[in-house]
Amino acid sequence: MWDKRAEEFDRSTKERSHRTERQVASLQLDPDCTVLDVGAGTGRLSVPIAKMVKKVTAVDQSRGMLNYLEENMAEEGLSNYRCIQKRWEDVRLGEDIEAHDVVIASHSLGMFDLQEALAKMDAAAKRRVYIFTAAGKWFFDDFEEELWERIYDRPPRRGRGGGFRSDYMILYNILHDMGIYANVEIRDAEHVQRYESLDEAVERWKLSREIPEESEPLLREYLAKNLESENGGGLTFRRRTKGAMIWWSKSESS
Repeated sequence: MWDKRAEEFDRSTKERSHRTERQVASLQLDPDCTVLDVGAGTGRLSVPIAKMVKKVTAVDQSRGMLNYLEENMAEEGLSNYRCIQKRWEDVRLGEDIEAHDVVIASHSLGMFDLQEALAKMDAAAKRRVYIFTAAGKWFFDDFEEELWERIYDRPPRRGRGGGFRSDYMILYNILHDMGIYANVEIRDAEHVQRYESLDEAVERWKLSREIPEESEPLLREYLAKNLESENGGGLTFRRRTKGAMIWWSKSESS
């Protein structure tokens, strides 16, 4: 699934440079740091971080995603990174990877056993762990709920495989039960996607949201209603959400 979405994912994340800059600025990094990115995708965070630190290790289950990450690193002239194509659940600490100073994960904790995933992240970090995740709804806004219901004749599924991901409170409570008393910062976020035409928007949405061909007329109607015209030409889709940054220092985790 993620191999098929890699191209669109890479393009859409590059349209969110302000969000990326803000997140990277939140990390306490120095030139001697080593950073582990869990679920690194196409390198939205790994690439700018590699410019600032000694070494980055990017873990992702999708070869397609990592291919784009490697291309993005090469475009920036970066070589201080390593890619590991594995699910985080299958990564073996001490064998596949060594401990890193900082461990990060951005909207990538879709595992069945979140406690195990979080415990492994904590064990892999020497200094700090940072998690960027949703605060409330993330992927769907109210308009997209309407689109989903019209296409599939049912509400969006919650949880794994559906349009909603568990938000930061679930992660926070699991960490609390583990004896990790994390810090939380809630932030407003605006996601802007740009398209040259309605036809381009339709094709990209069909791919990224796996919308069947027979539902294209509904999708086209929805986008025609919700895309905004830009002064310089083209169209934009704006979504306003809230995100959370959960983080803790190893010395403060228990």
